[in-house]
Amino acid sequence: MKRILSVLLIAGLTFGATAQDKKIRGGLVTGFTINSLSVNSTKIEREGVGAGFVIGMTGEYNVNQNIAFSGSIEFSMESFSVNYGSISGSTTLSPVFYSFNDTEILKEEDATKDEEAFQVITRKFRAKYVTIPLYMKFQTNMIGDFKYYGKMGLRTSVLAGIRMDDKGYESVMDGDKKFERIGTSIITKENMKPESFKKGLSVLRMGIGIYGGAEWNFTGNTNLYAEAGFIYGVTPTLWQTSSHLVETELENSGKYKVLEPLDVKNNPMHTFELKVGLLF
Repeated sequence: MKRILSVLLIAGLTFGATAQDKKIRGGLVTGFTINSLSVNSTKIEREGVGAGFVIGMTGEYNVNQNIAFSGSIEFSMESFSVNYGSISGSTTLSPVFYSFNDTEILKEEDATKDEEAFQVITRKFRAKYVTIPLYMKFQTNMIGDFKYYGKMGLRTSVLAGIRMDDKGYESVMDGDKKFERIGTSIITKENMKPESFKKGLSVLRMGIGIYGGAEWNFTGNTNLYAEAGFIYGVTPTLWQTSSHLVETELENSGKYKVLEPLDVKNNPMHTFELKVGLLF
């Protein structure tokens, strides 16, 4: 009997230690983002700030009580807008056009005579990403039912889908591949999508993230956490040289001559993020 009680006591102590100091934990996370495009080109302008929604699975490996590796697999949806021109003509941006068929934006070399065209003034990007953040986490010991932490690392996003809502003027492209604006009022073309591999946004986007947060052990092994962070973008958000947007200049004939594919240089996205989640 004494031996059995001793075994149960040791097992109980071992379970308690395991529950308190688990090496590997997993859970769920959700949150929202506020996004700001850093414009480093004279060919475009930022149109306000964007927003996004994040949901996914998270986990961490605890090296010891104060250091852990943290990571997630997240599905994120983001939107933001860019100006390629001005309705009032008050900016010096060059007129930008593309050819299209229904909701498919054609590559410049695939456009043919009398193709439907569009002069884009403002484009709203609606993108889906698979995001993988990997961070080093530094945390306090438990202070009552709470512990506090900071973490820093790399946030990588892979483009999973895109749609564009374009505001601008109806146009047409003639046999000499010159554009002519035929619309007199601004219209919106919704759910546009480029046909080429270059979708207007970079396939891979990376940023350096720094976060602060707190964890609440509200029952057993279940912890609720909340954190806020800033991601400094380091790679381009927009595809730098477009496959479908062309920069033009107005001729005396009233038509727009193509100069070159639109090149917007490196314009990274900086993001503020607020998340809540559960760890088990």
